[in-house]
Amino acid sequence: MVKKNEIKKIGFIGIGLMGKPMANNLIDSSYSINIWNRTKDKANDLIDKGAKWFDSPQELAKNSDVVITMVTNSKASKQVACGENGILKGAHKGLILIDMSSIEPEMSRYIAKKAKEKNVSMLDAPVTGNPVVAKKGKLGIMIGGNEETFKKCKQIFNILGEKLVYVGNENGNGTTLKLINNLILGVAIMASAEALVLANKAGIDPQKVIDITSVGGARTGAMETRGPRMIKRDFSPHFSTNNMYKDLTSALNLAESINVTLPTTSITREMLKGPIANGEGDMDSAIIMTLLENMAKTFIEPRK
Repeated sequence: MVKKNEIKKIGFIGIGLMGKPMANNLIDSSYSINIWNRTKDKANDLIDKGAKWFDSPQELAKNSDVVITMVTNSKASKQVACGENGILKGAHKGLILIDMSSIEPEMSRYIAKKAKEKNVSMLDAPVTGNPVVAKKGKLGIMIGGNEETFKKCKQIFNILGEKLVYVGNENGNGTTLKLINNLILGVAIMASAEALVLANKAGIDPQKVIDITSVGGARTGAMETRGPRMIKRDFSPHFSTNNMYKDLTSALNLAESINVTLPTTSITREMLKGPIANGEGDMDSAIIMTLLENMAKTFIEPRK
């Protein structure tokens, strides 16, 4: 419950697969929620639940203590924060901006610089998890930016996530850690898909791979979450191929800027071009398995 004299009005921008359950959890925790989304229809059920709609990020910011953004990419984050009718156009004393989108670290630093010019404190706080995890309020959240601002917003973060990792006083640290996290996930999904395709071609039930890797050193969250879905050929998006490609590209750009070599990440990103070229970019990145199947001339399906 919201305590007296604490943050009360939260603006939420980006009512998508992740944003909607996050905003809903804040409503359930007795915060007054203001919302804006490019498509108003996606926010109707939250409006019915008591959220207040505003016609622009600027107007939303004028009427909020904290504004959270959860949008698609760096371009969208820049637009809603710094663009015409953006959040910073509605800046006022004490306003806090929390960007929870998965964007490039340099964009986080750019937005933070523009926010500082308006005396707005900004945190970059991307998340790890999926819509089901978001609904349960059990996201992992990586936060970069001013420590006092982080402490002031910690109650909000505790509603949205169960694992908070404060990465330091520099903006961009949170988004950098998110790229590193997603690098591991992307490579692990690729490795899991390779293992299942290899097993299937060798005549071993792919389910046996999931069974044995549930213990021991080969255990991975990627196999546990994506493995069963790959066998069932369920590629509904938990983390889309487009978004994984975007994040691996950002990780490679970061690595190049600081002279770090990421060969496995590079190969994984190149392989993701296949599903994207096939028009499957909106499907879960686990769909990379189908490309590997085609190359191996094998087909995975559930066995009795």
